[in-house]
Amino acid sequence: MNVLSFDAGRRARTPDIGMPCPAGVVTGSFGSPTGSAGTFTGTYRVERLLDQYGHPAAAGVFTGELVDAEGRRIGVGSRRHTAAVELRGDASDGTCEARMGPLDVNLLGFMVSVDEILFAIPAELRRSRSVHRLPASAAELLRLVASTAQNNRDTE
Repeated sequence: MNVLSFDAGRRARTPDIGMPCPAGVVTGSFGSPTGSAGTFTGTYRVERLLDQYGHPAAAGVFTGELVDAEGRRIGVGSRRHTAAVELRGDASDGTCEARMGPLDVNLLGFMVSVDEILFAIPAELRRSRSVHRLPASAAELLRLVASTAQNNRDTE
């Protein structure tokens, strides 16, 4: 199996809060082409927080290197991923801790089992415009659509 590595970097999208994205160190394992367990090391860069059906979630990008059991580099992969997070209260320095995983992510065609990730979320990111809320149910979505349609008719 040939795997091409695309190391040419892309500019990272950052949230509209004027600060660097928090990132967590990521490790994991996957079934390598040689049949043994390979390792994944990299980062998860948080781009925004979501209220996903009443539960907090983080949307971001996994980036890292896949290495087989013999130490040969398979490639560098990157994948956008949204997953549930557990937020723990504010610390004295204005941040809170987020816990994500364990979870599975498809990188370079390999299903990588990622270990639990812990990272700090600045208070500004939690309160910024980049926090989105999704409707908790189909009924709430229909109410939002009807309300928006009514508001549009009222302004015409």
